Amino acid sequence: MISRETYIELTKFGIVGAMCFGMDLSIYYGLTMLPWIPTFIAKSISVVSSTLFNYYLNKTWTWGQKNRDTKRFARYIALYSISGLLNVLSNEFFLQWLPDNEFQMLIIPTEQALQKPLFTIKLDKFLAAIGATTVGMMINFIGQKWWVFKETASAIFPEDEGKIH
Repeated sequence: MISRETYIELTKFGIVGAMCFGMDLSIYYGLTMLPWIPTFIAKSISVVSSTLFNYYLNKTWTWGQKNRDTKRFARYIALYSISGLLNVLSNEFFLQWLPDNEFQMLIIPTEQALQKPLFTIKLDKFLAAIGATTVGMMINFIGQKWWVFKETASAIFPEDEGKIH
């Protein structure tokens, strides 16, 4: 059974993740509309952008860490380097594996047989981004909870700081 504290952390992590996923997807999808930018570059830019935003929100809100800690930020960058690489690689895998389909909403004037697309989403890009984010999210929650933002003994017991046990 999951503890109440972990449930709250997971909920906050999910909210932050959803916001960052929206940011990631928007940047990724927007950049892939430019024909001269390869998908792996677009995904890399979107992952880095959302990662920095994610760090700030998770640090202050999810994990309640207010102080600046360069070691924690270095651990975060190490974790996100691994999960970001897996995100980009799994995105490319899903793009190769998923069929190239589009979802379109159309406006069809009654007096004409012409169809005018109102809204189009490339389903392979959308589903690949969801799959890649899911892979990264699992790694990130565990890594943040147990490595990046784990409270040290001195943070829990400040009077013991510097003592050898």
